[in-house]
Amino acid sequence: MMPSFPRLQPVTAAVIVAGLAAVMAPGARASEPAAQILVRPAAGRDASSLRHAIHASGAHIVGTASGGRTVVQAADAGAVDRTVTALRRAPAVASAGPRLIARVAAAPVPDDTGVAARSAEAAGGWAQVQWDLTGPFGVHAPDAWAMTGASGRQPGAGVTVGVIDTGLAYADRPPYRRSPDILPTHVARGYDLVDNDPFPNDRNGHGTFVASTIIAAENNNYGMVGIAWGAKVMPVRALNGDGVGTAARIARGMRWAVDHGANVINVSIELVDRITAQPQTMTVDPQIREAVRYAAAHDVLVVAAAGNSASPDVPSTRLGSDILYVGGSTEHGCLGDYSNFGHGVDLVAPGGGGDSQIAGDPHCQPGTTQGRNVEQVSFKRPSIGRFRIIGDRTGRPGLAGTSMAAPHAAAVAALVLSSGVLGAHPTPAKLQRRIVATAQSLGPGAPARYYGAGLLDAAAALRGTKSPPAPTSS
Repeated sequence: MMPSFPRLQPVTAAVIVAGLAAVMAPGARASEPAAQILVRPAAGRDASSLRHAIHASGAHIVGTASGGRTVVQAADAGAVDRTVTALRRAPAVASAGPRLIARVAAAPVPDDTGVAARSAEAAGGWAQVQWDLTGPFGVHAPDAWAMTGASGRQPGAGVTVGVIDTGLAYADRPPYRRSPDILPTHVARGYDLVDNDPFPNDRNGHGTFVASTIIAAENNNYGMVGIAWGAKVMPVRALNGDGVGTAARIARGMRWAVDHGANVINVSIELVDRITAQPQTMTVDPQIREAVRYAAAHDVLVVAAAGNSASPDVPSTRLGSDILYVGGSTEHGCLGDYSNFGHGVDLVAPGGGGDSQIAGDPHCQPGTTQGRNVEQVSFKRPSIGRFRIIGDRTGRPGLAGTSMAAPHAAAVAALVLSSGVLGAHPTPAKLQRRIVATAQSLGPGAPARYYGAGLLDAAAALRGTKSPPAPTSS
């Protein structure tokens, strides 16, 4: 069952300053002096006794504060704890404690580099690389983090996302290695349905890419930032090293995730007819349909990739609010030229790649420079364990597809569940309605046939109100 979470309290602009520019830069310090301590003198003790105690602790007086307290400066930030301990032992001191400062309730900008390396020079580089989080047609992740920070929780904390895929580079188990951008503490116990063992190590790289979009470690001076980096991913390996599996195994993986505590399930797959090689709606398979219904009956939302065949007929509207179908959008705010569309698509999320040709849509620029792909740290077989920013077949960094789009939505579902804004145990239908209803409009030139409700918006999903329509140019 879903654990209970504190509700995310409403906040005003006076408390939270929205947007990336509002949060502290990597390495920045608050303007208030650091390493200060507030000391209250003991009753009946004279000022000279207090001064002597402060001097003996290795600190010095720098001012006064309300309530008759004295402000003292410790030697440095690392000396605060031992200075407080020394002062509390002094007979002339009634109380002593660190001086706390207040600041806007926005999460500090992570120092992740945006490259598969640690580098002081590149600290914070993720913000320029991850347009899918920070750009005009991204999911407004920094604004969402500011709101979760105000509640005192890490983004997605307490939520487990089951990722039914090729596995995850989650542990050092030769020949497999843990991705430097995946923290062991953010991985729930998973399973390998291909080899039927409890070690769902990734042999392909796709699952690691998908999972990293959700939980890539923040502030580790490496790589990217996951949208719900406080959540956990439960890796369930249902696809082999070639990225191929069966519908039956996908269905088993979904049920396994539900039975073992997943709160959201991400399925970044396509279903293809073996004989005709034509794409099929995922829920055309009866076993997958029943697995989706099983998840819904246990209050678990299934988030699925819409598919990459540029088809207007896949996915279908079958199962409605039990499954959230996500199409792929580009850096320009256009439907990706690979993405399926039609009535079955609920919304779009960043998938990268080239723009579709959609008449009247000012965001679509198929004849101009292609927008960037979505970037994450992963690997490509046979180089298992060689972690880097993998590229597409043309050599461009990152990957494009609805496989990349879907985990953005799964991560936002984790943010909403963790925040408690929908209560402790919202139904999948209620969670889906919230995410769809707060999608950002892409404007009058962006018909629902292509974009569903619009562009996934993490901040709006937490806030409960839609953002203004997206700009007509990037």
